[in-house]
Amino acid sequence: MASSRFTPFERLLLSSRNEADTAALLLLAWLAMSDGQGTLSDRKRALLDDLTGDFRHDHGYQLIVDLASAPDFVALQLAAEVLQRYYRGPRRETFLRQAIHVATHEGALAAGQHHVLRFLADLLGVAPETFEVLFRDVAGYPLAAPEDPSAAHYWRSRESAGHQDSSQQDRHGAHGENSRERTAGEESDAKGSRERHRKEQRDRQREHAKEERENTRRRRWRWRREETGQRERADDGQRSDEGKRRREGFSHEGFSHEGAHAKGHATGSNEKAQRALAVLGLMENAQKSEIKRAYRRLAQKYHPDRYHAQSQEAMVTASLRFQRIKNAYDYLMRQHA
Repeated sequence: MASSRFTPFERLLLSSRNEADTAALLLLAWLAMSDGQGTLSDRKRALLDDLTGDFRHDHGYQLIVDLASAPDFVALQLAAEVLQRYYRGPRRETFLRQAIHVATHEGALAAGQHHVLRFLADLLGVAPETFEVLFRDVAGYPLAAPEDPSAAHYWRSRESAGHQDSSQQDRHGAHGENSRERTAGEESDAKGSRERHRKEQRDRQREHAKEERENTRRRRWRWRREETGQRERADDGQRSDEGKRRREGFSHEGFSHEGAHAKGHATGSNEKAQRALAVLGLMENAQKSEIKRAYRRLAQKYHPDRYHAQSQEAMVTASLRFQRIKNAYDYLMRQHA
């Protein structure tokens, strides 16, 4: 069959070493460029390189970036179908964690990224409640409800903003007519007044943006502290239960009651191993060498020593994340011992 019958993305899938990873990379690039900027910055590209380092794509980013920036909705639909077919179980959760990292990497979640994230979660069959818990675990703060375009106030607010812009333009037009009748000295004074007004507006906007960033950082810090406390209490309770079972002489081997208890313990260990693999960004049945390689990469990236030049909050956040990575690595190493 002639290659001209295939679209560029179809040819890319046919030549890819793993079509599911290629489809996932296109959707992540689309998510990264849904923030309204329209370009894939060097910082975003570096993040994608880091998150998809184990992807078997082997074709570079340029065609992926072109398809995502257009965007090519035929290619995106095909990528979504491929992802839905191959990404299941722990692999599905790992992909959603990567998507949340991409969307929240540069601060507040843009409206376009919000809708793309919810689309990806729905595509992979993850319930909204489950996805909100996963988002809070990765981002450190809860997922707010997006704006509803079907609500009346959504359009009223925009109509009001449009009327204000129109009134402002009318005022500027009248002001221009009067300015032509002024002397050169009056025009200079009016121009200086407008410049001061614009400068005051920019200063207020910067202050508002700064307050929003501070509020976001405080919310993240509060949620991380609460989650850390919950995990520590859960770990203490688990250790207490295990000690009690050992004192009572229960065995993890055998039959009847002991066999049922061993089965429940194995199920809990399997779930804990899956969570530890997800923290390291690994798939199920990852080898010991892959676990070590992922730990070294993440430990180097999030080690607290790299955040000395930043704020105290950033350093504490990095320390908590590094501790989660180390705990996951230690647990997996004990399982592979």
